[in-house]
Amino acid sequence: METGNLLVIWYGATSFLMGLLLFFPTRKFILALSANRAQRKLNRELTEDEINRLRKRSMYISVIVSMSFSFIYNRVIMFKFFGGIS
Repeated sequence: METGNLLVIWYGATSFLMGLLLFFPTRKFILALSANRAQRKLNRELTEDEINRLRKRSMYISVIVSMSFSFIYNRVIMFKFFGGIS
């Protein structure tokens, strides 16, 4: 295999792995922020159904945020050390 092809495979695999590792703490953080904001707004404790809806919404948001960040960050690092991916 060519070096360029190996870099593309490395970029994709490490970006996905980094996004996966960032997903769990990001989801917890977004869920905590959303739950606290909802409790303050409603002036009461949240029901289990409301928490489940917030958990589902925070999952989608954290997937987008963590994957976007990991692919952009890896792109910057690959460009810095390897001159980019062609």
